[in-house]
Amino acid sequence: MRFNLATLKVILIGLLCIFLTLFLLFGSWVIWERNRDSLAGVDFDSGEVKLLDDSIYKISFEELPERTYRHITLSTEYIGNIEAFISEPKLIPIQGLPVVVIMGGLEADIDIFRQLLDPGENIYVIFKYPYTPEYWHQGTPIVEIPVIRKAMLHVPSQALVLHKWVSNQTWAEKKRVTFTGFSFGAMFLPAIYHLADNRNEVLNPGIIAYAGADISDLLYTNMEKITSPWRSFLAWLGETALYVIEPARHSPYMNNEFLLINGMRDHQISIHSWKKLHESIPKPKTIIILDEGHMHPRKPELTEKLVKISQKWLFERGLIN
Repeated sequence: MRFNLATLKVILIGLLCIFLTLFLLFGSWVIWERNRDSLAGVDFDSGEVKLLDDSIYKISFEELPERTYRHITLSTEYIGNIEAFISEPKLIPIQGLPVVVIMGGLEADIDIFRQLLDPGENIYVIFKYPYTPEYWHQGTPIVEIPVIRKAMLHVPSQALVLHKWVSNQTWAEKKRVTFTGFSFGAMFLPAIYHLADNRNEVLNPGIIAYAGADISDLLYTNMEKITSPWRSFLAWLGETALYVIEPARHSPYMNNEFLLINGMRDHQISIHSWKKLHESIPKPKTIIILDEGHMHPRKPELTEKLVKISQKWLFERGLIN
C-alpha cells in the first residue's frame, strides 16, 4: 500500500509540475503577444525579390471590355511567394496607367474582375493571400494553425513588396498606385499603412470597406455555432495569436486620407467594431454608412454599388482615370 501511495504521489506531483509549466508557458506567450510592439510583429525583410512567373490568363468576361488578364508570382528570400492577378487594357500608353491594388476576400481570385463593370483606362491588381482554406482541409489543425498565423503576419510586408514592384513597372503610373481593401482584406490596411509610414514609404489615399477594429469581436460575431464560454475564449485566443495585425493597434497611426464604408445591417462586423475603427482613424476621412448587410459575391447589386462609390471617390482625387 505504501508503495502504491508513494507512486501515486509522485505521479500527481509530476502531473502538477507539467500543468504549471504549460500554464506558465501559455501565460508568458499571452503576455508577450499582447504587449510587444505591433510593428515589430509585421515588419519582415523580404530580401531579394524576383519575378518568378508572368502568365497570360486565357479568360474572357463577355460583359466587360476586352482586356488582358495575367497571373504573376514574385519570389522573395524570406517571406514566401507573392501571387497576384492583373487586369489591364489592351493598349497601354507610354506613360503608363493608374493602378488599383485590391485586397479582397480570403479566397480572392480572378473572378473579382467580373465585378468591375466599368474598369476604364486603369489597371487592377488583386492580391492573393498566402493561405487559402483548401490548405486547412488538406492538413491538420495542430499543423495548420501556426501556418495560418505566419501567413497572416506576412501579409502587410508582402502587400508593400507588391506595391513597390507594381510602382516600378513601365505599365504603371508610379504616383497613382492605390490600395483598396474590402472585407477580409480591409482588416490588413491599417497595418499596411502604419508599416509603410514607419518605413518612409509614401502611399496614396486608400479605401477601407467593411472592416472593424477588433479581431476578437469579429471572431466572436462569426462563431455562432460555438456556445459560451468557449466562444469568448476562442475569440480571445484567436485575437491573441494575431494581435500584432489587429486594426485597432495600427489605425491611430494612419497618416493619409481614407474612404471608410460599412453596412448598418452587417451581421459579420458589429456596429461597435466599425464605429471604433472609424473613430480611431485620424482625419481626413470620408465615412459612408450603407443600409446594407455584409458584402458578398452573391450580392451583385451591393457589389456594384460599392464599386461605383469607390471609383467615384478615387476619380475625384485624381487616382484613377
